[in-house]
Amino acid sequence: MKTIIVSSDVFAAIWKAHREGDETEDAILRRVFKLPPAPSPAAPIGGRMGGFYDERNGTHFPEGMRIFRVYKGRKHEAIAERDRWFVPSTGKSYHSLNKLSQSVNPSGTENAWLTWKYTDEDGKDHFIDEKRRDPAHNILSRRPE
Repeated sequence: MKTIIVSSDVFAAIWKAHREGDETEDAILRRVFKLPPAPSPAAPIGGRMGGFYDERNGTHFPEGMRIFRVYKGRKHEAIAERDRWFVPSTGKSYHSLNKLSQSVNPSGTENAWLTWKYTDEDGKDHFIDEKRRDPAHNILSRRPE
């Protein structure tokens, strides 16, 4: 992998070209430039574990995991990516769930764990709070082997 530096408007334009199944900038650009899919990485991409890791709660959201919420009738989405939450619709990133929530509801104080959701493999929606309570995703609740 190579790192490239692009301006915010170019970054936002890349994500504006996003289609279902595009999980990364690389995937979007591969589709746009008609390149074959990249091989699966052997190691996590970005961050300590890839994706987003909430240190306070010890919870890991894998690279590419999508979360969403509806606020005032509008759906907002974010993607766990390189130790941040990336919002494709704005091209902005946030380094905490709290900051992500404030970007949607700047005047309110709320528990992000009980406002943001994810969709499981069966198509069912769950609050992300379930992730921090699940030992498989919560590093702090795991017992040493």
